[in-house]
Amino acid sequence: MHSPLAAFPGSEQIAAFAVKCLAVAGGFLAGYVIGGMCTWALDKWAFAKKSPDVLKKTISFLTGVALALLIAFIVFGDGSGSGWLGGGGGPDGPGNNSNNPDSGQKPDAPKPVDPKVQPKIDAPKPQSDIEILVVSFLGGEEVQGDRFYKLDGSDPMSFEQLKAAILKRKETAKRPLKLEREFSTDPGKKISKDSINVRQVENWADGQGIKTP
Repeated sequence: MHSPLAAFPGSEQIAAFAVKCLAVAGGFLAGYVIGGMCTWALDKWAFAKKSPDVLKKTISFLTGVALALLIAFIVFGDGSGSGWLGGGGGPDGPGNNSNNPDSGQKPDAPKPVDPKVQPKIDAPKPQSDIEILVVSFLGGEEVQGDRFYKLDGSDPMSFEQLKAAILKRKETAKRPLKLEREFSTDPGKKISKDSINVRQVENWADGQGIKTP
């Protein structure tokens, strides 16, 4: 945006304006003289000096005006600026454009990246290379007949039922199986880790290639 004072003419603009006005006035005078000479020649050779003086002066005046307008168009239409004094501001040139790299103004610097803010990367979740089988060993009042076991929280089952359930899981398992033992914390329901019920399950699992503690 230009300042309002930038449009106020200085001494150089006034001097240039005066020179242009003199050129226009000189053009009018030259055109008036040329028009008079042309009408005099036509009147002498074509009209035998019978044309009225008013016509002669009118032609001279119009010729002067035409030449003055032509010169005015040339000197005032040179694109140096808007207005008769040429002091107005035209469109921004290369030196006035604040976004131009040659204007001397530095472009906006990119915003620094905060090193504390790390981009979020969804890391793949590690998958276990084994499949866990949780066998719960029952004791006390939890035992129902010969059903001393639970597999992954199932209903109580016998040793034969437990083996059948584990073999079925083994057939569909895509990873190696591992057996995890689970014992009750209630002293009235807890059995020894060295009891025959525990040992027979561990021995059978080892024979099936299932990892045990």
